[in-house]
Amino acid sequence: MYFNKLPNIEYNFSNMSDVEMQDIFRRVKFTENTENDAGNFETYNVRDGDKPENVAEEFYGAPEYWWVVLLSNGIVDIELEWPKSTQEVNFLFSNYLNGYSYFVMESLDARPKDIMVKRDVAATGGIDIESFGVVDKYDKLMHRIDVKQFGGSIDSGEEFYIYRNNRIEDSELEYTLINGFGSTGCYYQVYGATSCISFTGPDADAAPLCATAGVTFAKIQRKEKIKDAVEEFTYQSDTISPYGRFVEGEGVSGNFFSFQNLCGMTGTILYQYITNSISSGVGVSTVEYNLRKLNDEKRTIRLLSPSLLSKVSIELTMLLSGNVPRGTTKIIE
Repeated sequence: MYFNKLPNIEYNFSNMSDVEMQDIFRRVKFTENTENDAGNFETYNVRDGDKPENVAEEFYGAPEYWWVVLLSNGIVDIELEWPKSTQEVNFLFSNYLNGYSYFVMESLDARPKDIMVKRDVAATGGIDIESFGVVDKYDKLMHRIDVKQFGGSIDSGEEFYIYRNNRIEDSELEYTLINGFGSTGCYYQVYGATSCISFTGPDADAAPLCATAGVTFAKIQRKEKIKDAVEEFTYQSDTISPYGRFVEGEGVSGNFFSFQNLCGMTGTILYQYITNSISSGVGVSTVEYNLRKLNDEKRTIRLLSPSLLSKVSIELTMLLSGNVPRGTTKIIE
């Protein structure tokens, strides 16, 4: 019904004769006044698994009005903007988000497609080529490395190297070890301090989990499935900085915000999370929680009032099939 309203045009393909096809580039949208008039729309909750055509049949009595459902909500990409079914969300976690998140203290230069390889301590600093992971994403703020493709296992408490493919054009694969794992540093331990504590390696007071300066490997402090890994921290329903300091009875104060080594900021919320010592007063929103919450929020949509359906359908036909320049954006009044 919607695509039948689009006019045909002669489209020129290179090395081919002109082909008559529909002008799918035409678009319409509601005016700002129409959008802001609450009387033009009604709230609707999408049932689990329903598609736009199901909603149209339920609300308008005809599935061919699926385009009105999308137009009412400004949806262009149904794959990204329409709520997924519970089955689709579970499939997403079982396949596309299946893997592990590794948390480290070091501030690394990890990049997608880098290779994490387990350090074989028994082999005097050698590597265990059977235990590796391909970096899918590195969240520098959270000191978190996501891995979806892997072999063997690399677990919490174990050490690893990172290798990067420095191939140039069509030359053979050439992986080299990246550096920057054991940086020295001087960071404030307490918010409001006027001087910092300098450290060069593990220290019971300043940097109990920090790598020694100059080393070429890092240590996994915490391992989670990607879906269970932290994405943000909250306090009393508000999102808070992972570099803030939390004290029971006082709440959150300060901000040690830095992309540098966490070892000098042992009072931060992120440090407490990584070391499994986070206070019960701090909320931890995981990847799965946030994705399901966002998907549930998408279920509440608005729909054009049925009393306006005929008028909008007629006007849409005029705007799409009218004699207007190609690529013109028209607005429904």
